[in-house]
Amino acid sequence: MYSKLGAFGRASRALALVGALGLSLISFSAPAGAEIASYAEDTWGVYNSVVGGTLTETIDSEVMAMERIGNLVYVGGKFTEVRQNNGAAPVSQSYLAAFDARTGAYVSSFDVDLGGPVYALQASPDGSRLFVGGEFNDVAGVPNTRALVALDPFTGAVDTSWKAQVKLNGRASVYELDADNNWLYVGGSFDGVGGGEGVARLNVGNVARLSLVGGTPDYGFDPFANGGSVWGIAASPDGTRVYVSGYFTNVNGVGGSDGFVALDTSGNVVGTPLNGLHNNVNRKYYLDVEAVNGLVFVAGMEHIVYVLDASNLSVITRHSTGGTNNAAFQTGGDYQDLEVVGDRVYGSNHARGSHFANGDIYRWLLGQGGSSGVWGMVEGPDGCMWFGGDLTRATRANGTNQGRGGFTKHCDPAVAVDSVRPSVPGGVTVTAAGRDVNLTWNPSVDNVAVTGYQIYRATSNGGTATLIGATGSTSYTDVGLPNGTYWYYVRASDAAGNLSWRTGYRSATVPGAGGGGDTERPSTPSGLVLESAWRMGASVSWNGSTDNVGVAGYQLFDADTDQLIATTTGATNKFVGSLTPGTSYRIYVKAIDAAGNASWRSNILTFNTQP
Repeated sequence: MYSKLGAFGRASRALALVGALGLSLISFSAPAGAEIASYAEDTWGVYNSVVGGTLTETIDSEVMAMERIGNLVYVGGKFTEVRQNNGAAPVSQSYLAAFDARTGAYVSSFDVDLGGPVYALQASPDGSRLFVGGEFNDVAGVPNTRALVALDPFTGAVDTSWKAQVKLNGRASVYELDADNNWLYVGGSFDGVGGGEGVARLNVGNVARLSLVGGTPDYGFDPFANGGSVWGIAASPDGTRVYVSGYFTNVNGVGGSDGFVALDTSGNVVGTPLNGLHNNVNRKYYLDVEAVNGLVFVAGMEHIVYVLDASNLSVITRHSTGGTNNAAFQTGGDYQDLEVVGDRVYGSNHARGSHFANGDIYRWLLGQGGSSGVWGMVEGPDGCMWFGGDLTRATRANGTNQGRGGFTKHCDPAVAVDSVRPSVPGGVTVTAAGRDVNLTWNPSVDNVAVTGYQIYRATSNGGTATLIGATGSTSYTDVGLPNGTYWYYVRASDAAGNLSWRTGYRSATVPGAGGGGDTERPSTPSGLVLESAWRMGASVSWNGSTDNVGVAGYQLFDADTDQLIATTTGATNKFVGSLTPGTSYRIYVKAIDAAGNASWRSNILTFNTQP
């Protein structure tokens, strides 16, 4: 569905060629879509599709959905491993993985095992959550996350504050997601949705909408798609309608609503836009839909994309993979996914050979092979497009073939990729003020533009530093520190993600309370336990300490080296991306107060990260 953050994969039948439908008859105000090249960039890939036993077992495709948040591209589907190339050593990562949008490299710090296929991905409008739909059971032991879950987009951890539930007396599955500013629209195969504890179940027919804030269902929106499942959803830009497509025979029992329908905000059918227009009455299935700029695009079985006028749902034109632009049955391949990028609608299909329509506005990408084609598309941050499905090869710029694992990345040759670092920030000053440390520096310069600065802190001169914050200005305040000496450095960043070299270390000392001040230790933290551990991180908790003045925070230490691992102000700490997979760790925790007094250490906790 349409998103300023990226694209959403579809659980539709995939394709071996990718077409770009450039809309010459409509002038969008958004920037033009990329003029992507037919040759592919080198990236990692996903391999070993799981087919048997799934609800989509007739489709042998590694990739079923794609999405982007910032510089991360998320790939979901039915794969079980990732590799740098065909011959490289496999990395075990099933069903959902993240890749660097600029380099195509696998990002191991995003780590989650859903235990079942992923068919739909959707970023929240603010980029703080990644919603995942598919055919999986409860994720990471968190209850009521079957078939639909909200994840931290950087770590893959389950967001337990979003408490939606998708239900079915059988095997529920989510095939499509879309979001506007208030709601997450969900389509698939299910008969009920719920929320957190005490939230009543809403009986639905394969489509629902849930609050973006907490996951509570909208009880005033209750359409029933009968006789099948929902595979495509698009909320209208003005929020007055939602367009639904799929394999259903009708919605709310309305005749002529088979396969595609427009709904109002209460779930009532608005007209029957494609009644009688199907080019094959035995295959009235529509696999995706997009709504943008007063138009509605409907991607269908039997090889056609209908373009409708959103004001009255009349058909403006059709595009067919069969070679002509009419409603008659065509040879070619079905359209299965649509994506809006700037002034373009990209349409993917499984057309074969040179089948294409309307050559003046249709482009295809060559050099890709696969039996079921492309299932998901997403725009990169750098003038590139990513296409995912059952893709096994692609062509490099020099004409040589490269093996591909499920997806390819194609870029606009006219767009220069920025690889220049900003200059190093100068004039860094670091001063203590009470329990705070204030940093200032001179601005950096860049060949394009500096977008911000990252601030790092260490506990020794030249020691390992931790990223503690980012800012768009040339100053930063590190607040609420216990007494001690701290070392800092700063790096500049640009829009392409390039980082400057770091500045030198600068130190400041936060003083204690002085003579006659607080010298009493906080009580010893107790009950240090493991909440969960994954491949590169863990979450631990403990019982809070008490102090004669007040506990300021806690420090976690490696019990074997007594080195500080992390600090926190609460009685819990989650550290991600800093641990080694398949490794045993022993840690303890100390409480500290504002005067810098530290408690005796807690019990030692031993745990293993996942291999």
